This record gives sequence, structure tokens and C-alpha cells, in this order.
Amino acid sequence: MKYIILVTLFTVGLFLLPDSASAQAKYTVQSGDVLLKISKNHNVDIDTLLASNPFIENPDIIFPGQMITIPNGNGQQFTVTAYTEGYESTGKRPGDPAYGITASGTTVKEGQTIACPPSIAFGTTVHIPNLGQTYTCEDRGSAITDGRLDVYIADLNQALQFGVKELQVHVLD
Repeated sequence: MKYIILVTLFTVGLFLLPDSASAQAKYTVQSGDVLLKISKNHNVDIDTLLASNPFIENPDIIFPGQMITIPNGNGQQFTVTAYTEGYESTGKRPGDPAYGITASGTTVKEGQTIACPPSIAFGTTVHIPNLGQTYTCEDRGSAITDGRLDVYIADLNQALQFGVKELQVHVLD
């Protein structure tokens, strides 16, 4: 009898509890709303909110009735490192036809390219608030597994200085 009660309570709880695994939600802008207020009400930093809504050209101008995306405020913890296009990171040297070319076929670009695990599709945008940057998943790497990301940095010394960081990351789309 206790087993039946526990199963029933668990099942009912699944329907009553909010879906905390949801990566994002939609919000309709109300009269008097400003992005800062929306970000605070949803526990999302303003940069992540803007990164999730690239159509907002001026953060001071939003309109009632406008639909915006609210990303998960907590993000996910990732181990983030940096890599270069050079031999130290890729095993390729200048002159190699694949030198500076990502696994998705694009050319590496600082401030844009990030290597992601196969669980994150190419083209997905990834916002890292601590770095103040939104990247595009364009590359893979043998050491890049779930929970790890590798930011492209052109300069080897800067990539080495970046080191290993545990950071909150918002996978946006």
C-alpha cells in the first residue's frame, strides 16, 4: 500500500512541479517593462538576455506585446579552455589545407568560434557571461566532451594564459 501511495504522489508531483529542465521560455513584454526589470524578475543577467534576443537592436527600446526569449537563468557549469589554430592545439601547420578550418568547415574566428561536444549542434550559439561573449559552435576536439568547451584564441600566449576555467554557460539555440 505504501508503494502505491509513493508512486501516486510521485506521478502527481511530476504534473504539479514546474519544468525546471526547460532551457528557455517566452515572455510577452508588458507596458512599463524594461529589460533590466525583466532580467531581474527572471534571474538572468542582462547580457544573456540580450544574447538570447539578437533582434533587440537597442536595449533601451522594447515594446508592449513584443515576444522575447528568457533563457534558463542558472545556465550550466562547463570547463572552458582555449585553443589556437596552431600545431600545439590541432596538430596542423600553416600550409596544411585544413589549417584554420573548423570541423563544420568555417574558418576560425576569435570572439566567434567555440569547440563544443557532439551533444551541441554546429551553429548553436553559446553565451558565457563571465567572458562577456556569445560564440557559435563551429568546431569539435578530441578532448571536448560533455561539460567542456574550447574557445578559439588566435594568440598562443593568450590561449595558454586563459588556462582552465569553470564557468556558467548558456546554450541559447
